[in-house]
This record gives sequence, C-alpha cells and structure tokens, in this order.
Amino acid sequence: MMWVGLSSIAGLLAAAPSHAGNPNAIKPPDYASTPVARYASLESAACVQELTARQIPYVVAPALAGVDTPVRITGPIRGIKLTQIARSADEAINSDSSITDCRLALALDDFAQKLSSRKISEIGFLSAYRNEPSAHAKPGQRHPAGLAIDVAWMKREDGRELNVLRDFNGRIGARTCGKRAEPPRATTEGATQLREIVCEAASERLFNLVLTPNYNREHRNHVHLEVRRNIDWILVQ
Repeated sequence: MMWVGLSSIAGLLAAAPSHAGNPNAIKPPDYASTPVARYASLESAACVQELTARQIPYVVAPALAGVDTPVRITGPIRGIKLTQIARSADEAINSDSSITDCRLALALDDFAQKLSSRKISEIGFLSAYRNEPSAHAKPGQRHPAGLAIDVAWMKREDGRELNVLRDFNGRIGARTCGKRAEPPRATTEGATQLREIVCEAASERLFNLVLTPNYNREHRNHVHLEVRRNIDWILVQ
C-alpha cells in the first residue's frame, strides 16, 4: 500500500464530532469496520490466536493487574526491532515495557508492516505498559492497560533516524493531519516523514489515539499510539 500525504484523511476528519471532550476527536461513520475497532472488540482467546496466525513473536505474560490480555513481545515485528529507551530520572516509572495487551500488539503489527515499506528497521520507544498512580490510571485505557506505546524515534536501514523531539517541529494546538493541517515550523525531511507516518496510521485507523507534540508539552518527545476499548471515536492531534 502506498503512503499517503497530509490531506488524504480529509474524510476521516469530516466525520461527526465525538463525545470525547476534545474538538479534534471525531466519530467515523464506518468506525465499526476499522482495524482498531476490530482489535479492541476481540476476546482474549481470539486475539492470541491471531497473534499466532500472524507469526508475531510473543509469549503469553503472567497475569497483570489492569491488563486484559498481557503478552510479551520477544523479537522484531515484520523485521522491525522494538527498543525501549532508558528514561531520565524525572520520567521514572514502574514499568515492564516489553509487555503489551494483545490488541496493541496486533495494531503494532499493522504499523510495522507500513514502516517496513519505508525501510524503517527499528523503533525506539519510551514505554508501553506502565504502572501509573491510581489517580491517573483508568480501567481499559492508556499505559496501565498495556494499550499504548510512546514512540520517540524510528531508525532507517541506512542508519538515519527520525527523532520526534528533534524533527517533528510542531506547535501545540496545531492540527497534524487533514486539509487544515499546519505545516511544520521547519519543513525538513524528518518533519515531513514523521507527519506522513503519523497521518498514514490515522488514515488506516490503526489506533484510536495518535498524539504528537502538537497535543501538549508532555508529548514533545514522542508520539502516543493507543488502542482503546469500548469507545467509537478517534483522536489525531
């Protein structure tokens, strides 16, 4: 499948507003047929069965509070290595980021397939599962459920790196994809490629939430990709 430009998700952004409390969140009329909707609705046994059928390298992880179907990714997905980055002291967390919920693993397989066509060989991420304070944890959401991953950089086969902190060149509040998307502050190759990757994932509806440095300062160094259960809306910002 060919990679799309920034305007190619206009239909997605033209969908009805959602009730997610964010004006950029939308409710696609065909949400039920999207990949993320299918993954989110899978029962545990069916999800694990599909992981096996796709030959995604994994083992079933021990039961983990808050994670419905924990699995541990044990090798590259579609030839793409997943590397967790050591976090700084101010980002210290209690986590085991080799674990994801099975549903996120399926979405990452789709994502890796698309990245492979861009000759991406490695993804550097800050965290996937993490045990957040109960005040921030919500059942079935975000990192405490193993349903989100924070991607900080992507490395190409030729060694060049697309680094979110360095290359995204966004602005908080700017729209990332679609007809009203705001171009990067500096139109570099890295900034363009990062937006193409983000907007392709949004266009293909692989995730419910695709949050970039345009979302808020906390996301300045990563792109948050999440499969959320029991909702019917998508947020890209």
